[in-house]
Amino acid sequence: MSDSTFLEPLINLADSAAVTTPEALSLRDQVEEACQAWLTKSPSPATRENYQRDLQQFKAFARIPAGEPELLVRVKPAHVSAWRDQLSKRGLTASSIRRKLTVLRSLYSYLQTYGYAGTNPAHGDFVAVPPVPRDGKTVGLSPEDCRRLLDAPSVSTAAGVRDQALLGVLAYTGCRVGELARITVGDYKTTGGHKILDIVGKGGKCRRVPLHPEAFERLEVWLERAGISDDPNGALFRPAIKPRGKGRHGFADRPMTRRAIQFLVKRYARLVGLERAVSVHSLRVTALTTAREQGCDIIDLQEYAGHSDPRTTLTYIRSRDRLSKSPAYLLRY
Repeated sequence: MSDSTFLEPLINLADSAAVTTPEALSLRDQVEEACQAWLTKSPSPATRENYQRDLQQFKAFARIPAGEPELLVRVKPAHVSAWRDQLSKRGLTASSIRRKLTVLRSLYSYLQTYGYAGTNPAHGDFVAVPPVPRDGKTVGLSPEDCRRLLDAPSVSTAAGVRDQALLGVLAYTGCRVGELARITVGDYKTTGGHKILDIVGKGGKCRRVPLHPEAFERLEVWLERAGISDDPNGALFRPAIKPRGKGRHGFADRPMTRRAIQFLVKRYARLVGLERAVSVHSLRVTALTTAREQGCDIIDLQEYAGHSDPRTTLTYIRSRDRLSKSPAYLLRY
């Protein structure tokens, strides 16, 4: 059965005069209001933007015209399954497809809470999501490679001092790139004898992460070099006013962008000869994997990473020595 066959009920409904009746207009207003409430439920602008994009992609696939959100209540599991299959044919990864289906499932769950009496067409009972490898695809670093990356920036320039502190925070807190970009000078604190960072994660959830001595020593050198200790509301990591000046002309009063941070990590990874797949996220994977190998409890790791579910945390743990411990090497015939 083709995608167009799946979509015929929606197309027919869109073309019919029924959608222009007062009842339909009332439903239109209600669904639009519910969709907007669902989007604004998250305090994170990035999350709202991602959810909006995923919803628009599904509506385009399902041929739901702009301005007719009430057609969402006519969506059936077959439409969602067809979208999943199309995304797979386009080459999207299993994790990306799973995330998009989760967004759609979240919308219909919210609509049900809002008063929608129909079923959730994206529910797992109707639409199977593609399996995601337990280890994920993000490259993790060995402790030796992580050390090489941490020591890559030169402290002979102000930008190098900043970069050393930035890499130290990533490696020792396992924070996400968006979280790092949001950290302010005032989020760096001392409490109960601990140097800590207050990190705002997904959904506006705040967690308090103690800093390893190397991380806070690097931070304090950076704060002194940049002269920003008295600016608690300002960004902790800032771009140089003149990029080629390496900080000689000072730093802008704004946070570094995610893209700039990602480029910075990539540049230093290449500088020390690490594989091209190494990314900002690699430092998060490395932190969680290394802590787990040192005996850290999974629940403590979950809190440290800011995950809502420990099963998510487990996907970040890489089994570096799995092959060498394979039963294959124990066989004797």
